[in-house]
Amino acid sequence: MSPQIDLVRRMVEAYNTGKTDDVAEFILHEYLNPGALEHNPELRGPEAFAAAVTWLKYAFSEEAHLEEIGYEENGPWVRAKLALYGRHVGNLVGMPATGRRFSGEQIHLIRIVDGKIRDHRDWPDYLGTYRQLGEPWPTPEGWRPCPPPPRRRHDRSTDTP
Repeated sequence: MSPQIDLVRRMVEAYNTGKTDDVAEFILHEYLNPGALEHNPELRGPEAFAAAVTWLKYAFSEEAHLEEIGYEENGPWVRAKLALYGRHVGNLVGMPATGRRFSGEQIHLIRIVDGKIRDHRDWPDYLGTYRQLGEPWPTPEGWRPCPPPPRRRHDRSTDTP
């Protein structure tokens, strides 16, 4: 394997083990996965990656793991074809845990800059996973609770004595 694919394999290993104490060794301080912004919009770098690993284990159990299907590279880019296996045990975009097991193939595009992972996009099989989870509905609060309605100011000029 190439050094670039070795870096991506370290990323996959972190997702699989949940261990993130060494991610600064292979995740650049500018790291960004736009798909993870929903959970932590301010985070970047190794902290953002570690938070994504924590979220994966929270939502899909400590047993969640990525299986390597294949890797390809083109210049600074690595394309990882992976399959995610897990069990829905935590809140997933407002949908309470179903306890159901699922699996789905994914594509990850990763750019290596200065010997570390800088850019990361992933496209999981949302529809297939959703069906395997039993097509659950979000709770009324959803993943973005609505703010309370604005309080109306009482206009005393219309009061009658």
